Amino acid sequence: MLLKHVNEEISKLIPYGEKFAIAFSGGGDSTALVHALKDHPQSEFVYIVDHNLRSGSHVEAQSAKYFAESFGYNVEVLKWDHGSVKTGVQEKARIARYGLMGNKCRAEGIKYLLTAHNFEDNVETLMMRYDRKTDWRGAAGMSSITYAPVWPELSLVSIVRPLLSVSRKLLRDYNISNNIKWSEDPSNKDIKYSRIKARNYLRERPDIVELLLQTSKDMRECIVKENKILLDQFRKIGKIDQFGNIYLTEIPYPELMFHCLRATSGQGRMIDRTKIRNLLKRMKIDDFQASTLAGSMVLKFNQSYVIGRDPSAVKGRKDSRHKRKNYSSELEMTSDGQPQVWDGRFVFGTAGKEMKIAALHDNLDLLSKEQSKLLKNIPFNLRISLPVVKDNFNAEMMIGGNNLVPGIQPLVKKRLEYCLGGSLDKTI
Repeated sequence: MLLKHVNEEISKLIPYGEKFAIAFSGGGDSTALVHALKDHPQSEFVYIVDHNLRSGSHVEAQSAKYFAESFGYNVEVLKWDHGSVKTGVQEKARIARYGLMGNKCRAEGIKYLLTAHNFEDNVETLMMRYDRKTDWRGAAGMSSITYAPVWPELSLVSIVRPLLSVSRKLLRDYNISNNIKWSEDPSNKDIKYSRIKARNYLRERPDIVELLLQTSKDMRECIVKENKILLDQFRKIGKIDQFGNIYLTEIPYPELMFHCLRATSGQGRMIDRTKIRNLLKRMKIDDFQASTLAGSMVLKFNQSYVIGRDPSAVKGRKDSRHKRKNYSSELEMTSDGQPQVWDGRFVFGTAGKEMKIAALHDNLDLLSKEQSKLLKNIPFNLRISLPVVKDNFNAEMMIGGNNLVPGIQPLVKKRLEYCLGGSLDKTI
C-alpha cells in the first residue's frame, strides 16, 4: 500500500527519468520512505545531516548511512558546523539542514529533494501557523511540491512531499512489518518546542484536525485563484531583464509587489504587508524617485518603475560611529566548478570551471567601454549591485553581451514564475 502510494505520487510530481534525492534523518518516517524507494529507478542519492547538537549524533548519522547504503544508495553525511547555538535552535537547524542539502543537490544537478513530511506534520504545521497568527495564505499548509521553500538555501531545488496524506502510524506499521528499526529524536518529546506543543494540543482535540484540513484545502484554492490574477497583471504591465531587474509600467497589486520584492532582493524573509501598501502610496506621488524595502529598491525610470536589489545591501552602508563602509566580503566568492549561490539572485560556477565573482560597485574601473554601454539601460543604483566575473587569467571584467557569462544562472525570473504559477514570457 505504501509503496504503491509513493510511486504514484512521484510519477505525478517528478518528471520521468529525473533523478531525485531523499532527506534521511533515521527517524520512523524517513526510514520508511528510504526503504520504500530502494528500487525506484529515479532514486539515487540520500543525504543525512548531522546537526551536531548533542552527543551521539555522529553515531546515529553513521547508522543511518549504513542503512541507506545497504540498499545501494549514494549516501553522504553532511555535518553542521555551528559553533555554539543557544537561541532559535530548531529554526537555525532547519535552515542549515536545507542549506547543506541544497548545496549537494546543485552540485549533483539534482532538482528534487524528497522529505518524509506526513499527515500529522501538515496538521501540526497548520496549528503552529495559527498560533503565530498567520495570514490566510499561511493557512494553506504544506504542498506536495514546493520550489525552494527555504531561500536562498534551496535555490534551483524543489521539495517533494509524497507522504502528506500518509499517517505517522501507517509509516511505523510499515517499518514493523518489514522488521526495520528506526531512531527517535529526543526533541520529539521536549515540550519547549512549538511543534511538540501543537502535537500535544491536537492529540487532546482530534475534532480540530478535520476543520484545519478543510480550511487548508479552501485556502490553497484561493491562492491558485489569486496567483492567476497576479500572473495576468504581470503579463500586462511587467518585464524582467536578463539580470533580474523587474520593470513595471503601472503600480502593481500589493501581493504582486510582495513577490517582486522578495524575488529581486534574493532574500527569504517575510515582508510586512502594511509597509508594502505604504510603498505603493508613495509610488503614486508625482515626484516619487526611489524607495527601498526589504532588501530591494524601487525607482522611477523612463516612465516605468524598476525593482532591483537595494545597492546598500550589496555595497554596505557607512558606519555612523566609525565613518567607514561596513562592506560584506561574503560577496567576493570563488567557485572551484561547483555551483554556488551569490546574493540569493544568481548561481555561478555551473560551467564546471573555476570562477571568481564579485559585486560590480567595487569593480567599476575594470569595465570596458563596450561593457559600460551595455549597462546604460539599467539605473545606476541597480547596476552597481549586479555580479561580475573576474577572469583569473586576463584580470578583466566580463559581462555577457546579450547573455550572462557562461556559468552564471539568474534566479529571479524562475522564482517569480513559481510564485505566480506560470511563465513570464516578456524578458528584455
